[in-house]
Amino acid sequence: MKTIMIDDETYEKLKRMKNNRSFSSLLSFLADEARGRAKYNIRKFYGILNKQEAEMWESAISESRNKLRDRL
Repeated sequence: MKTIMIDDETYEKLKRMKNNRSFSSLLSFLADEARGRAKYNIRKFYGILNKQEAEMWESAISESRNKLRDRL
């Protein structure tokens, strides 16, 4: 068991969210959600560009990187 300190505003937000569960359970749930959300955010963009759009973005990114390297 560990003790953590949070500000009053954060405590009140967590208190409203927890309902009948413990703070430990809530924090564990939020940590798992944050980990899953990071994976989901990347996956939700899969396939939104067609091949031509993807090539255009790839070219623009490559060009920007080359310009940045030239400045350094």
